[in-house]
Amino acid sequence: MRSKEKILVHKGMDRVKRNEFEEAIGFFDQVLEMNPENADAWNNKGVALFQLGRPEEALAAYDRAHQADPESREPLRNRAFVLRTMGRFEEALEVYEGIITEEPEASDFRNLATVLVGMGLLEEALGALMEAANIEPSISIEREIEALRRVMMEVAIRAEFGGVLPGEGGGAERPGEG
Repeated sequence: MRSKEKILVHKGMDRVKRNEFEEAIGFFDQVLEMNPENADAWNNKGVALFQLGRPEEALAAYDRAHQADPESREPLRNRAFVLRTMGRFEEALEVYEGIITEEPEASDFRNLATVLVGMGLLEEALGALMEAANIEPSISIEREIEALRRVMMEVAIRAEFGGVLPGEGGGAERPGEG
């Protein structure tokens, strides 16, 4: 990347940090006028577009960033995040599965777990969190694992008791009544 492009990308990134997203896009667009294949400008433009509530345009920017630099994982991670926030879990799952086939980070498995929970695939989500813990053991990941196990236990108990936990009521007769 040429030095002028780098300077403009950094100015745009600074504007993103200050929540000045329209100005940031202006800097990224200047870079893209000079070099339409600047992956950093496309990726960061996607971030600004998403922050402005324009997720479809952000997805298109991440696609362009990935086309410009297929080795970079950042546009894919950003794309998966936006899809996840839009509730497009199947698409997000596909992107995360692609990311984790090569040098995955613990955060990739944690994000994958979030998508799997959103899809109701709790066992698979637990497996993803276990992978995250194998890559980067941490207290926060262990807490997520324990929280998911509690949810799974509650789901199992609710299933056994017809959707109502013991003691919640829900119209079932108590022993000795009726």
